[in-house]
Amino acid sequence: MSSWSKITNAVLTSKWNKPFPVTLLPSAIGAYVAFYFAGIQGERQKRIEAFQELQAERQKQVLNEIRALSEGDRRRVQEIAEHPA
Repeated sequence: MSSWSKITNAVLTSKWNKPFPVTLLPSAIGAYVAFYFAGIQGERQKRIEAFQELQAERQKQVLNEIRALSEGDRRRVQEIAEHPA
């Protein structure tokens, strides 16, 4: 018998076992579905897109710094690092 089976058997056959854990799972599933259809998923997508825009700006800044370094322009590198585009 696997350890997971031993744990589930111990929990399910315990004298302290109450119906609460059994009803918790369907409630959690119902809450997830309700939030999903209420638009929470859309808000999450907006946050992901905003984060991706910030990452793109940071990538542009790093690329500009690398280009300036390859040109040997230390002043421009410092300027880019202090003031992101």
